[in-house]
Amino acid sequence: SQIKSILSEIKFTLHYKSSVIKWIPVENIHLTLSFLGDISNNNISDLIKLVENNIFISKFQIRISKTGVFPSVKSPKVLWLGLDRGIDQIKILQNQIEELVKKFNKNYEKKLFIPHITVAKIKKGSPKVDVLPLLNSVYSPIEIEVNYISMYQSQLFRDGAQYTLMNTFPLTD
Repeated sequence: SQIKSILSEIKFTLHYKSSVIKWIPVENIHLTLSFLGDISNNNISDLIKLVENNIFISKFQIRISKTGVFPSVKSPKVLWLGLDRGIDQIKILQNQIEELVKKFNKNYEKKLFIPHITVAKIKKGSPKVDVLPLLNSVYSPIEIEVNYISMYQSQLFRDGAQYTLMNTFPLTD
């Protein structure tokens, strides 16, 4: 619900139709630590056990406080919220997850990890979107305690992604 208030403010700064910007439904907003790609159903239980037995990081706080775009301001495709606290812990956790899951992904490719929360995507073929109002938007930072991570299966459909919770992994106290 805290992110919902930021989204309302951000949407207000960008006056574009839904045919140009696709906003991510609040219930689907998340921070991706690792994208696993296609993994055989036979390997999912092994992957879950591996993560359960090898992730040892304490609960921590993140603070969402900024906005950004990928890949660039001149050619934005993704609108996101960024962190200014908890980045080191997120990167450690992400690195641990990547080391565990890469053996399950035949097409694994190490990519630069920039912790962010995608809030919208600009549709292909849309006219140029002026993202400066988004980048200049100011909102009260949100503090969130990270006390677990979740593994989701995502399926892409014409109207967006559908996520199914596969497992939750509590972080230590």
